[in-house]
Formats: sequence, structure tokens, C-alpha cells
Amino acid sequence: MKYFFVCLFLILFIGGCQTTSYKHPTKEAQDFERDKYQCEKIAKRLAADAGYSDNPVVISKELKRCLKLKFGWTPVES
Repeated sequence: MKYFFVCLFLILFIGGCQTTSYKHPTKEAQDFERDKYQCEKIAKRLAADAGYSDNPVVISKELKRCLKLKFGWTPVES
């Protein structure tokens, strides 16, 4: 259990240092929110099916992959 909290802290600390925004050639912010919501559901389902339902790293990776491949959003590091 201690290992879980240490990993979670490191993920949040490292993740907090970097913000990612997304751009799309034809869509706007409200479109992103809708697409992100759909991708969050897909990412959580895929992670759960693979046995990683509590792993935020896997869910985040699948979320980013979905946004890019399914909806065409490109990450922009800032």
C-alpha cells in the first residue's frame, strides 16, 4: 500500500510540472471536452479489461492515444 501512495505522489508531482493542451485544425474547446469525455470512458474500460483499472498512468496513456487517433487532437506541450 505504501508503494502505491509513493508512486501516486510521484506521478502527480511529475505530471503537475507539465501541462498539456491540445489543438485541432477544425474543432473548438467545447468539442475537445466532449471528445475527452468519450475518450476517458474508453480509456477506463480498456485499462479495466487489461487488469489496470486503478493505474492512472495506463488510463492517461490510453486517453492521449484515443484523443489523437480517434478524434485527431494533437498535444501541445506548454
